[in-house]
Amino acid sequence: MQKQVRKLTEMAIAGDLPEIHKWYQEHRDMTLTTIDFYEKILKPVMERVGILWERNKITVAEEHLATASIDYLMTQLRYQLLHPQFKRNAPSILLFCLEGEQHSLGLKMVSDVFRENKWNVKFLGSSVPTEEVIKTIDKWEPDAIGISLALTPLMPKLKECINLIYELEKDIDIFVGGRVVSLYNLEEFGINNVHLCNDLRDIESFALNGLNKSQPVTPEGKL
Repeated sequence: MQKQVRKLTEMAIAGDLPEIHKWYQEHRDMTLTTIDFYEKILKPVMERVGILWERNKITVAEEHLATASIDYLMTQLRYQLLHPQFKRNAPSILLFCLEGEQHSLGLKMVSDVFRENKWNVKFLGSSVPTEEVIKTIDKWEPDAIGISLALTPLMPKLKECINLIYELEKDIDIFVGGRVVSLYNLEEFGINNVHLCNDLRDIESFALNGLNKSQPVTPEGKL
């Protein structure tokens, strides 16, 4: 597995999409679930790219190229997860990154986990203004909301966004993930009554078991 991680990392940094596509076609039948593929292949690749960038082994441009390459591969996988017919009563979830937060690859993985479990998913992407989030929630009325946050300075904006969501009084499950979740006790920032997810396994458990507001998930970790 480590060999495949190293090889895919090299191709991603080089931005070699033809080779990445070829690699995917050759390995698409690996005996891995979607979550296993993300946890054992793609997340380690992203971590290796981050380490190389932090150690100045690759340039900012190469880091961006690697991110775009992994995003391309995830798009190939996503076509296999789309269910053409959803039940009208299928649970729904809205996913987004706070305004100022640009890191969305992890949240895209989360969206794929929900899609694989036949949830209706709306993925708003990175750096979404809070007022637009509130408008979308008020209009779409999702059953759950997922927020990803990696930048510590955005913690006050996270608290503001959550408070505004609760003011809608729509009985919505909210869970938060990202780097800040692993670094801080969110209750110290006045952020509570939310689900905190450790990894994609926690996300899968939530997606499979449905909504359970009486027992929030609270391990530390990343979304």
